[in-house]
Amino acid sequence: MTRRPDPIASPQARRQAHQRALLEALAQRDALGVERLLGQWVHRHGHPALAALLLELQQVDPQGMAWWQGYAAQPEPALEPSPRAGPAALLAARSGGASPCRLILGWIVSGCRAA
Repeated sequence: MTRRPDPIASPQARRQAHQRALLEALAQRDALGVERLLGQWVHRHGHPALAALLLELQQVDPQGMAWWQGYAAQPEPALEPSPRAGPAALLAARSGGASPCRLILGWIVSGCRAA
């Protein structure tokens, strides 16, 4: 049976591990991984901390962030909700097919570019 790794002790170490995972996902051009990790960051640290994180990532990996900004700016394909679709599908259809997380991240990324 696989043993779970020991938890990382300090909050600073957890933040650094999260940042390393983000840099690894950027290096691998893993869009879903980056989106998931950024969503977790916002959940744990809030939107103001995301803007600061994106600026840090820009300094460490400018090519990876340029790729991510280009990816986040692309529109997702529009979805046609079925009559039985739930609220998430209706929200996606109203927002042009973009997930709420992607809409927020696109807004923050565009703000970081203007800064």
